[in-house]
Amino acid sequence: MPIGGNISNYPQGFANGLSVRGMPLLQMQPGNVFWLDNSSVLNVGANGASDNNRGTYLSPFSTLQGALNACSQGRGDIIFVGAGHAETISNATTLALNCAGVAIIGLGAGNMRPTFTFATATTANIPVRSSGVSIQNCLFLNNFASIASNFTAVSASTTASIAGTTMTVTVLGSGTVYPGAALMGTGVTPGTIILSQLTGTTGGVGTYQVNRSQTVGSTTITTGAQDLAIDNCEFRDLSSVLNALTVVTASTTANGSSGLSFTRNAVISLGTTAATTAIKTTVNQDRVTISDNVGNWAVLNDTAAMLAAGTASITNFQFERNRINRPNTSTTGGLAISTSGTAWTGMCADNRIWGLDATAQIWIATGTGLAFNENYCPITAAADRSGLINPAAV
Repeated sequence: MPIGGNISNYPQGFANGLSVRGMPLLQMQPGNVFWLDNSSVLNVGANGASDNNRGTYLSPFSTLQGALNACSQGRGDIIFVGAGHAETISNATTLALNCAGVAIIGLGAGNMRPTFTFATATTANIPVRSSGVSIQNCLFLNNFASIASNFTAVSASTTASIAGTTMTVTVLGSGTVYPGAALMGTGVTPGTIILSQLTGTTGGVGTYQVNRSQTVGSTTITTGAQDLAIDNCEFRDLSSVLNALTVVTASTTANGSSGLSFTRNAVISLGTTAATTAIKTTVNQDRVTISDNVGNWAVLNDTAAMLAAGTASITNFQFERNRINRPNTSTTGGLAISTSGTAWTGMCADNRIWGLDATAQIWIATGTGLAFNENYCPITAAADRSGLINPAAV
């Protein structure tokens, strides 16, 4: 790229960040760049899309899974997805986010964004197996009845030890151990991920290469898909009976989905037959950011629109500048966030939430421990009226 009359391949990385058509890349030290584009509008001189291609601009991959399979764990590879690219997710094996640190960047705008259509109610339409994956500027269409979840973070529990860069799993308690997963446990260095399996039963007892040298005695080590980032995407139900129940289902292992970032997204949720909430977790998480999203949900009384956390608590939680419309007439448990957890930390600020509960409408339960500032939500069922500061100012 010309800079001051010279050509640069940015050998020092992107110290001040990098954006493509205004879309900031979340990876600051990218590895390889691959292209994915099965649109019928080909670039001049381009070959037809195929997963047997090299994944270059003129020889792109045809599926996101094909592009992900060309990436390397933890290298920070980038996949650009061409405008008009389209795929159908027909089962849980069609696509898995299986490479840590990959940025998936969609090009195009509106309905010309890369489009992924869900056509099955499989529990994990897109399993999230690896950490540090980011997805930007894509359109996700729900074209099946009561799709359980667009993305489901997977996890495993093991008895294992680490010597140098080799982890030895002696007992698989639950789940499957995947390359790219983050490791958690007493003495495990934060940021440790699995690079590959060396020996043993696939995803089970055996040895694995990790990215950080350390010594950890035999202990419980869990895996998770931490630091998933979904930015500037749209999740659209096609009708009240062709809909998704959840956008992101977090890991069932505590902190397995820590670092989740859900920002600048649009949610059009039309389903009314079962609980529809954008993000769900049943266990404690840390470092979760849900900010700058806009959403419209169909009426489903006593069902939170954005986040359902059950008895769990989330620490270092940021919930800011969201615009949520769910005209429920009953908001027991919270219109935007439902939880009975009392050990939350973090801030909820500058949110605008609207519903039609006639009796003391609440958008989040009291007693969480969170801080609040300048959140607006009506407390009566008056239509055509703006909200007021809620929880009340003091």
